[in-house]
Amino acid sequence: MVQNNSLEWLLTGFKIDLETQVKPKTIKDYCDHVSYFARWAENNNKGAPGSITKRDIQEFLHYVASTPAIFTTGNGAKRIIQRDENSRWHHYFPLKRFFTWAVVEGYLTQNPTDTIVLKPPKAAPIEPYGSEHIDAFLKILEHEWKDATTTLQKMLAARNRAVLSLLLDSFIRLGECYRLKVGDIDLSRKRVLVRKSKTDKPRIAGFGPQTKKALWRYLGLRGDGLGHDALWITEEGRPLGKHGVQEIVRRLKKDAGLQGLKGSVHKLRHTGATVTLKHTRDMKGLKLLLGHSTLAMTERYTQFVEAEDALKAYDGEGPLDWLAWLPCQYYMVLPPG
Repeated sequence: MVQNNSLEWLLTGFKIDLETQVKPKTIKDYCDHVSYFARWAENNNKGAPGSITKRDIQEFLHYVASTPAIFTTGNGAKRIIQRDENSRWHHYFPLKRFFTWAVVEGYLTQNPTDTIVLKPPKAAPIEPYGSEHIDAFLKILEHEWKDATTTLQKMLAARNRAVLSLLLDSFIRLGECYRLKVGDIDLSRKRVLVRKSKTDKPRIAGFGPQTKKALWRYLGLRGDGLGHDALWITEEGRPLGKHGVQEIVRRLKKDAGLQGLKGSVHKLRHTGATVTLKHTRDMKGLKLLLGHSTLAMTERYTQFVEAEDALKAYDGEGPLDWLAWLPCQYYMVLPPG
């Protein structure tokens, strides 16, 4: 390979350098974002890496924040996702690291990101689904099961119920869920082995009797002899991908009339964890079950539960009602009858 200082050539070197420092998932994330910038720069005639300016980076970040992202799902369908200001950071940080590396290695003389200051987005607040939302999802899934007439329809209905139940009960993430294998499920002990987690450390998660029943029903209809051991399958018998799991939850929200409700798959993790913390009050145990690396991450759930507990004070009366010393003219006098 001949050195040519093109973005593509530099990206190869950047990737090789990252392999000595960070995890494969981080390498892929950084390189995907830099590649996305490289395609944008080429399409907009931005020239060689050495001619990239601060203004170019700012123009790109504005493009990222204002242009919807288009993804292709496993079945070939197109999904459009609106991006926001937080998208700037997720593209800026890999670019900053890339251009910093290129300057340190001597391939570039200036870093176009040097004087651009962006703050990382704040952690999103914990906003679980309400009990009425989960009840609506379960009623839709039960209706699907009762309406199914063919074996395929029953398998898909059972799969959807099992996916929702396991996500809610075990707090597993989207990336952990769609990668599960049949052998990772232990029905007798009500356990699931998460081999590939966000932290690259395997862990054991649990689930309750209702999820056990849902998984047992689904596994009986999934069948064998598919040529693979992926737990979740499509109607064609192929492994269900990440977007397939997202589509199950998206369709449930649509059927329940909850399209405007913020959050999707990860919100089920928040919901199960919040309900568990309310029931057990064991934050350290919840940290282990969630697979968090620090207790600070788990404390976000504690803050939500404590805030909900504090708001229960308003279930009967409010501060204005407690101020009995207020003159009677401040109280609303209701008409007779």
